[in-house]
Amino acid sequence: MGGNALMSAGDEPGPLGKMPYFFLSYARTPKRDPTDKDDPDRWVYKLYQDLRAAILQMTSARSEEAGFMDRENRLGVEWPPELTNALATCRVFVPLYSQRYFESDNCGKEWFAFARRGVNHNAQGHQAVNAIVPALWTKLDQDRLPDVAQSIQYNHAELGPRYSIEGFYGIMKLQQYRSDYQRAVHRLAQRIVEVADEAELNAEKPADYQSLPSAFGPASIKQIAIDQLHITVLAHDTSTLPKGRAGDYYGSTPHTWSPYSPDYPQPLADYAMELANKCLGCQPFVGTFEDGASGSVGNGQPLPPGLCLVDAWVTISPAHQQRLRHLDRLDQPWISVLVPWNSQDAEMAKAQQALRDGLGKSLGNRLASVPHQCRMAATGIPTLEEFGQLLPQMTMIMLKRFRQSAPAYPPAGPQLERPRLRMANPDDVGGA
Repeated sequence: MGGNALMSAGDEPGPLGKMPYFFLSYARTPKRDPTDKDDPDRWVYKLYQDLRAAILQMTSARSEEAGFMDRENRLGVEWPPELTNALATCRVFVPLYSQRYFESDNCGKEWFAFARRGVNHNAQGHQAVNAIVPALWTKLDQDRLPDVAQSIQYNHAELGPRYSIEGFYGIMKLQQYRSDYQRAVHRLAQRIVEVADEAELNAEKPADYQSLPSAFGPASIKQIAIDQLHITVLAHDTSTLPKGRAGDYYGSTPHTWSPYSPDYPQPLADYAMELANKCLGCQPFVGTFEDGASGSVGNGQPLPPGLCLVDAWVTISPAHQQRLRHLDRLDQPWISVLVPWNSQDAEMAKAQQALRDGLGKSLGNRLASVPHQCRMAATGIPTLEEFGQLLPQMTMIMLKRFRQSAPAYPPAGPQLERPRLRMANPDDVGGA
């Protein structure tokens, strides 16, 4: 998507043009029998309706602005515009925790889309916000939550002791817990309104469903390689700028490079780290190119999966040629590049031909290895929003490549023979 994707509250993002107080994200319950007309999620819908009713009493919102819940079960198909609009405009995200929730790819995509809005909001220089207010549908141990959920600090005990033990489903089903349910709904609605008023999260254009990764997985990749991800920066600082380049986008170190200033003054490396942390649940190493991809790994170990954020202006700087050659010669397919290209940067537009020639000459091999579905990472990423879409995609692709291609190094020590099943002693067969 081109252009600036952020909008003020008064803009019309799509057919709805509303900002619901909350988006209820939940895992669909499969029907026991496909022909059964009974709704297996009717209790979730009751909770949603009760939350809406409470919020309408607590605020001046109109009925259509109180909340959003998608009731259609569209497994494996494109999201409808109503859902993507609600995710792009809602003030608070309410994930309904259950074991099934964190196994759902769609729920992981919904979480990612909303969490990225918060990261983009922070990148504009606003006070950091967290507008995710979780609720327990069923009891779930803290250690079973994925990293992105464990990082959300929320005291469920505030909704009542019985709710903390049973979750909403448990206190809805039994008449004896009716007062516990009413108290929990009231306090959750209060919390939603408080967070909505404090956060003032920007609306965005709807996300592309197909491009979204799940914030919860895939677990097979994350368990193997997610903690090894390196994000490095190869950029100028104010002391190394070439002729024709002003210092507006730079600081005292390459790490402080912020190519999407002035709209987004946050250094790009910090934005990338926050995006990986809050949207993918990983804690990557983030540093300059000298600290990461150009370094050596001891004991013959391969370089870890990595992404290098490349300032196009370094390709016309003699001082950076050795680093560029080293990056271009790396033969690990799980290391790639992203090249920001601010569409509002007049100096980049003026020097476009020289910069593109420099990129092709200095990083031809590395640019050619960028995955075809992420070609913008090689040709230039015009906006921070598009950078925020590409970085997670590139991350998951690099982790897959690392898992599939990196050589395995078994631990030192004698190798144990694989156990084999053998036929029992023939004399023992049949018993005494």
